[in-house]
Amino acid sequence: MRAPRLHVPTVIGRLRTDRGLLLLVCAVVALTVALTGAVSPVTERSADRAMAAAVRDAGTRGSVTATLPEWYDDPSGSTRDPGTATQVRQDADLVRGTMPSELSGVLQPGVTTVSTTPLHLLDAGPGRYLQLAFVDAADGAPAVSYVEGGAPQAARGGAQQPSVQVAVSESAAQALDLHVGDRVPARDEHGRSVVVAISGTFVPDDAGDESWQVAPQLLEPTTSTSGDEPRTAAAALVSDEALADLRFALPGDALRRRVVFAPEAAAVTWRRSAALERTVATLQSGAGAGLGEVSWDSLLGSVLQDGRTQVGAARGQAQVLLVGLLACALLVLVLAGQLLVRRRTGSLTGARERGASLPGIATELVAESVLVTVLGAATGLVVVRLVAGSVGWSWSVPVLLVAAVAPAVLGVAVAEGPTARVPANRSARRVRARVAQLRRIGLEVVVLVAAVLSFVALQQRGVVGDGEGEGDLTAAGAVTWIAVAVAVALARLAPPVWRWTMRRTRRAAGGVPLFVAARLVRSGARVLPVVVVVVAVSGTTFAAALAATLRDGQAAGALSVVGGDARLDARSDAALADVAREVAGATGVRATAAARVEDGVSVSAHGGSAFVRLAVVDAAAYELLLEASALPDAPQLARLRSGGEDRVPALLLGGPDGLRDEPSLRWEDTSIPLDVVGTAPDVEDATDPVVVVDVDALATFGVAVTPDSVRAVGPGAPEALDAVARRTPGSTVVTYADELQRRRDAALPSTVGSLAAASCVLLLVLGLLGVALAAATDAPARATSTGRLRALGTSDRDLRRTLLGELVTPVLVAAVVGLATGVGCAGVALGDLSLESLTAAPEPPAPVVPWWSVLSVVALVGCAVALALADWRRVRRTPLAELLRTRPG
Repeated sequence: MRAPRLHVPTVIGRLRTDRGLLLLVCAVVALTVALTGAVSPVTERSADRAMAAAVRDAGTRGSVTATLPEWYDDPSGSTRDPGTATQVRQDADLVRGTMPSELSGVLQPGVTTVSTTPLHLLDAGPGRYLQLAFVDAADGAPAVSYVEGGAPQAARGGAQQPSVQVAVSESAAQALDLHVGDRVPARDEHGRSVVVAISGTFVPDDAGDESWQVAPQLLEPTTSTSGDEPRTAAAALVSDEALADLRFALPGDALRRRVVFAPEAAAVTWRRSAALERTVATLQSGAGAGLGEVSWDSLLGSVLQDGRTQVGAARGQAQVLLVGLLACALLVLVLAGQLLVRRRTGSLTGARERGASLPGIATELVAESVLVTVLGAATGLVVVRLVAGSVGWSWSVPVLLVAAVAPAVLGVAVAEGPTARVPANRSARRVRARVAQLRRIGLEVVVLVAAVLSFVALQQRGVVGDGEGEGDLTAAGAVTWIAVAVAVALARLAPPVWRWTMRRTRRAAGGVPLFVAARLVRSGARVLPVVVVVVAVSGTTFAAALAATLRDGQAAGALSVVGGDARLDARSDAALADVAREVAGATGVRATAAARVEDGVSVSAHGGSAFVRLAVVDAAAYELLLEASALPDAPQLARLRSGGEDRVPALLLGGPDGLRDEPSLRWEDTSIPLDVVGTAPDVEDATDPVVVVDVDALATFGVAVTPDSVRAVGPGAPEALDAVARRTPGSTVVTYADELQRRRDAALPSTVGSLAAASCVLLLVLGLLGVALAAATDAPARATSTGRLRALGTSDRDLRRTLLGELVTPVLVAAVVGLATGVGCAGVALGDLSLESLTAAPEPPAPVVPWWSVLSVVALVGCAVALALADWRRVRRTPLAELLRTRPG
């Protein structure tokens, strides 16, 4: 058998003849390749930004801490070593050198600390605690400016009791009532004493320096209440010279040596996050090499895991959109191939009858398709390269294969028709028809089974993969498979309906209904155009619903986190209750409430225990605030004001069932019995269980809890709280608008939202192309039938109505079914797409289908109307004599 030869003039002639349709195919390939090719680099960059943001937002949770072994104490007696600071730095350098290279590349040089436990100051009664801390970074100690006194120096000899000179910040000096020159006796929890000498007070040159994060009480003292006893805690700074005195004054087990490495957020990328997570786990499970028993501790692994979960969810959501977009593009390319082959039926069958081989015809068609495909793909990839900087290939391969192969396969099938053997007897022909029917039924069953299996996979596994591979395409394709299955069912049910309609309209007044029904029986049941329209409209509706649900979820999450239109955060102070009442009278403020919110509060009960988020509120004011805002109401708050004498009434949200069995709350050093009287409202999008109690109920039980925040609702809330913040040192204002904008600007939500918007537009364009291509494919038969009607004397008005009915009816039916399918998929599938990982909410947002989704139906129907009117004008312009000479076709 001779190898097929490519006849170049034939290929060039076909390219020239069908250049318009081929350019359309080229444009579809370019658009689809551009979008699919841009997804990979854009999502990877978004994933890198998301990982960096997760590490940055984690703060100290992302730090890696190396704890050095306890200092060895000589049993024969201790001596003061002036080189203690040098030894500490050498040990820290050794720790840095033994760290795995994968981890050291994403961590800052680290901050070395030597600290004591909180020392009880004995000069002025109980409740005053001071921690001594030596802090040293790779570039030296944190810079400070002394307001009074100077830096700590080595203690002078001759004292009866060991002493250590320290410096305190102005806020610490004020909180503990310390002054330069004070010599304060102090004792640790084991009764070991030391004299603390105050050498100076300072202010930091840069309060945002990472060095201060390892000992936050150096700059920010804390106050609390333990029973009836107030407790104030702060930290003091130890210099190089004073470190030797600290080592001499206290035994080795009273001092803790650590090197804290903060991550360099920008260096943590999505690709290397899995290896980093494994490295951290390996480091924590064993001892540090080269330095005795160095122990490592870090929550960086869990931070990376959370970030990778978010990335995996976003990639899964993107895959759901891409599968639908890709399926619709492939269907449109096949539909364009059908139209191309329909136009070439005469030339292909003629070439076959003249002796052309099928491989030769296939070679010519493949060469033509490859040329068009390469041109379209090159255009799309160049655009992606210029815009995105890099190109992803994986999602573009199916488009290239279908665009290159489909016209050739369809063309060979048409060319083979005249020479194919046809059985002479009727029974053989019936068997062949029955086999074809069974083949179609089998294909339909396969589609239905695929839809069911993919939906089950989505329900069971969701779309969150491991964050490394391409994800679960079976689950990601559920929405598309459902749309295809619905379209196949519609194509199966439509012919009986059209035939029934034709029978019903035979006796109807006027011929238009009968003409329309007859034409629909012939052309309205074609499977591919129906599938294209249903998939396009359902995909557009689902993408719009995903974007709208994401935005609504972000809005609800932002409102829950802020607790109103604005929130003032400050140090706990009883005066904030007066501030809340003052702000309530400001212009544009509808309601305010002061509150104290604490995480990690222990609650134990007969049925279990848990760490909860505790919210101490004025129940009446908080109830009014919820009613005045878009936050969910909580009428059970009224029960908090009617408690008994032995237990404090409380509302509980979440947690194990046993937590309601006579729970007890541990607040500082006081145990408070609770009586759960209802379900608590969500407080700041809590992931832990939430306990809400009334501040007055706690006060009657002898526990005073001062608020640390003020929440306000109303258009004037941000301005009113800003005015308060300007006169309240250390306070900040968080607004709903800022929080919402921050969430929408985040890397992953913005990328998924943009992809959903792009999918809406491109799917609508593909749907319009599908309608136009389907109309063009049936144009010859439609022109013949309308020409006959005109030749028989049908009026222009009836011709127009006939064409409108023939073209608009199947599009309208398929579009409405597609819209209903998209709405249904949004209702059943959006909850399994892990959208809560992008909205930063504890629960999946409720599905939202925007009203403007119906515009896709309007657009497709409008396109069909325009095509029908164009055909009508063409028929009217055709001379009647030409219509009479038209051959049946």
